[in-house]
Amino acid sequence: MGEGHNTAARNIQSALKANWGGVVETLVVDPYTLTNPVVNACIQKGYAAAINNYPRLWKVVFAMLSQPKVIEGMAPLLLQLTNAVHSLVREFQPDLVASTYPVFGYILQRIRRGDPKVDMPFHMVITDSTMINQTWYRYPCDGAIVADGPTAEVLRRDGVPEEKIHILGFPVGLQFDEFIPTPPPHDGHWRLLFFPGGPVRLAVETLRHLSTLENASVSVITGRRQDVHAALVRAGLPSRGHLIGWTDKMPELMGSHHIFIGKAGGATVQEAIAAQIPFVVSHIVPGQEEGNIALIQQTAIGALASNSPADILHIVKGAMTNEGALWRTWRRNLIQLQKPSASQAIASFLFKNAQGRKP
Repeated sequence: MGEGHNTAARNIQSALKANWGGVVETLVVDPYTLTNPVVNACIQKGYAAAINNYPRLWKVVFAMLSQPKVIEGMAPLLLQLTNAVHSLVREFQPDLVASTYPVFGYILQRIRRGDPKVDMPFHMVITDSTMINQTWYRYPCDGAIVADGPTAEVLRRDGVPEEKIHILGFPVGLQFDEFIPTPPPHDGHWRLLFFPGGPVRLAVETLRHLSTLENASVSVITGRRQDVHAALVRAGLPSRGHLIGWTDKMPELMGSHHIFIGKAGGATVQEAIAAQIPFVVSHIVPGQEEGNIALIQQTAIGALASNSPADILHIVKGAMTNEGALWRTWRRNLIQLQKPSASQAIASFLFKNAQGRKP
């Protein structure tokens, strides 16, 4: 339901166009929006409300969706979506299909059973890490593309054949290929980038705590959360920094700040890795984002602050002390972990597999 799935798809498309624009035709499409935009918008609002205000409820839903036969039991509800995907495949006649959203593995399986002409290679680009919903890989595919080794190990443990697992990284934007991250703050002034998640009051209290840091400024990205934006305007926050609504400049913002504070969405974490900006998790979304948090902790590229503004302040303070000793450790670990050219690698992999279809 997050925008990260579509962002990943568009980044792969950009890499295909950049390298093979004259010989490759690509179609990026969100069939949910195509089939029923009104219902889809309501579902997205419900998802946003659940992860921000009722995360425990979302954890139950997420765990349920990972169980066998649950998606299959929703087949009548997915009929319109299945027909839309089938129509897209017939009209576009692709040499290869790749999905950055898990349910389409099941949908393509249904289509193939009823239409033997739909036999092109199908690859799943998994956009979550470490702890992932089984819907991503339960259904047949020709290859599963994952961001890292721990995620590949999950697939191996659940019986996915080794030859189908490809560790190619997460498809971040092409601007990360030659990305230069911000240097340590030689003037002693730290720039923090805050993307609020959770209840409005949590965002307000977090910024009030961060405002006590005299050697730091905060840029706040509220995205499409107008309730958070309005509350911060009323509170006069941030006291030092900038308040930004929706933006398509996240890579540039990550590259000009020293610490990212926010929820651990799959695309956000991977962009932070590419931008080499340490990540402080300020809000937990149970389910898919628990794996991303585990990745941050296991690789020591940031820390989890447990939904507490005081804990967020404590972690940020600790990262900045002793001339940023902890921050520098996180940065070194980020350098070892990053795969900035993952979109290029994934595009190349898909292009070669699509070529196999040509006479």
